[in-house]
Amino acid sequence: MSENIIKPREKKAIVGSLKVGIVPKIGIQHIQVGRSREIAEMLNDFEVISSGGATTRFIIGDYGCGKTFFLTLSKLVAHESNLVVAFADISISKVLSSSDGKARALFSELINNLSTKTKPDGGALQLIIEKWATSLIKSGLEINVENIHKQLLPMEKYVNSYDFSKVITEYLLAYDRGDDIQMSNALRWLRAEYTTKTDARKDLGVRTIINDSEIYDYLKLYAGFVTLAGYNGLVVNIDELAVLQRLQSQIRNKNYEVLLSIINDSTQGSTEHIGFIFSGTPAFLEDKYKGMNSYEALETRLADNPNSKKGMEDLSGPVIRLSNLSPEELYVLFFNIRNVFALGDKSKYLVTDLEIQQYLQSLLNKLGTQAYLSPRESNKAFVGLLTQLENYPNSSISDFIDTQTIIPDKNEEDELFEFKL
Repeated sequence: MSENIIKPREKKAIVGSLKVGIVPKIGIQHIQVGRSREIAEMLNDFEVISSGGATTRFIIGDYGCGKTFFLTLSKLVAHESNLVVAFADISISKVLSSSDGKARALFSELINNLSTKTKPDGGALQLIIEKWATSLIKSGLEINVENIHKQLLPMEKYVNSYDFSKVITEYLLAYDRGDDIQMSNALRWLRAEYTTKTDARKDLGVRTIINDSEIYDYLKLYAGFVTLAGYNGLVVNIDELAVLQRLQSQIRNKNYEVLLSIINDSTQGSTEHIGFIFSGTPAFLEDKYKGMNSYEALETRLADNPNSKKGMEDLSGPVIRLSNLSPEELYVLFFNIRNVFALGDKSKYLVTDLEIQQYLQSLLNKLGTQAYLSPRESNKAFVGLLTQLENYPNSSISDFIDTQTIIPDKNEEDELFEFKL
């Protein structure tokens, strides 16, 4: 339970998000509960990435257990390790492999959502390029084609490095002369927003664009570039992996081939300074017909340690299974939410410790284990309670605790509207 002062902007984001059952983009440190072992594993991964290695993790858990929250928390931890983070959701229109622009759309979202410690909400691509340009200037180098080319020589080991380097050069030259239009063109290309080679050649003098079949190669290339810019590497967070189950079998298997390549490269030492964190449900992992276990090579790679058991889980493998919140952890979470409402000021708490205990017990009595196995609806109810106490200062918890109604989810297949903690 944090005693740090909470900014009104953070309170608004946290309360507003919890009310509708989604993860807030800011202030999550104020409501974080548990996950210490899992975060320790992420820290180990980030050390591997920073030292030049690669990692792949699959965060597996039931709907509402906290997968998206964990990915968001991992992003903040990665920033503290001087890593750049790219984030995107898989959807029917954004996948890992396609031939109709859907993979390019996923890549575009990832690059648009690049984030750093100083720009945590995304949109950091321009900042990263200009940070690298600033390092050139500080070293006494003039911004010209020859000097830029020399500094980009380490990129030559990556596939597609030639046109990438040419576009970076175009950006820096345009930056040096204050040409905003050409800078915008370069950023469009780097974000995979060009759809025709003709337009790219006319605007930038390059013969290629980033297409569906190359997004993994370009992510590896970006990992190399951010290290040139002074960061320790790139972490790629991809949520909602279970959507891949809905694809036609041939397209689904193509996506699974990309996942297999990522796993193989990270375990065999073929990639550098990059990590992938995917999230999905147990059903998606274990389904023998459409899930990852339907692809034999993936099933082998992602098999649990046969000696792992409850209380003695092995978190060192590619799969990390998130356990559900216990009643005790939900109790601590309610304390944290109360603290958010009070902006960290104990004198403004809307409920006492005892009243939180009573309220939690009332939820357990109504919902049984569902109250903590899937905390989303419980949190929504508690936020609703505190909102009413805030709206009606003369009311008390007894006015609501006996009449509080929680409607269980009718469609647990839809994770887009869940609070995941």
